[in-house]
Amino acid sequence: MNPLAAELNAALAGHNPHAEEMLSDLGHELYFPKGILSQTAEAKAKAHKFNVTIGIATENGAPMYLPCIHRHFAGFSPNQLYPYAPPAGKPELRALWREKLLRENPSLEGKTFSLPVVTSALTHGLSIVGDLLVNPGDVLVAPDQMWGNYRLIYAVRNRGQFRCYPFFNSKGGFNVEGLRATLLELAAAQARRWCCSTSPIIPRDIRPRRRRAKRLWKRCARRHRPAAMW
Repeated sequence: MNPLAAELNAALAGHNPHAEEMLSDLGHELYFPKGILSQTAEAKAKAHKFNVTIGIATENGAPMYLPCIHRHFAGFSPNQLYPYAPPAGKPELRALWREKLLRENPSLEGKTFSLPVVTSALTHGLSIVGDLLVNPGDVLVAPDQMWGNYRLIYAVRNRGQFRCYPFFNSKGGFNVEGLRATLLELAAAQARRWCCSTSPIIPRDIRPRRRRAKRLWKRCARRHRPAAMW
């Protein structure tokens, strides 16, 4: 294991051992090389004449651009628009995004969570989740009516196994009891399990009500093995 990965795992285990335990074998091995970030930061501070850490053309201290494009971005300087963005997104925008999450989800107040990370749309984000969490043979709980990319990502790519339950109950609503029974069965078997929603967005009229969903998650979380929902 790379020392940088080992350092990250130790830091995560010290802060939240349950989160560290949830990582897949691949997730434990992943790290971001320090060389790229440190060299770029050093070049920004000291490379006053030439900076060859990134492939970008500059003019008068700013990125070159086409005026016919820039005229559509009134109020923004070239340095705000055209340089490479950091891999996880611009920190200032991620901070605003985090503030928005807190405004819209008051229950997160006082909880520890990182700045949101920018991905190349939803499927890329779900794929990252799979790489970080899902080991071959892990069980993924999902309704039988699921988004097709789930099987491609988690069964084909990550080699997980799906355990499905009927999406609808007898009244045409979301089958909370089917989800509960499946999760508790797997929890009793001490299996590593993950719970996928279906759509990626379940229509509002068939989602489990907030109070019932909280009770369901609390009952399923009172088990020995880690679990996560997305």
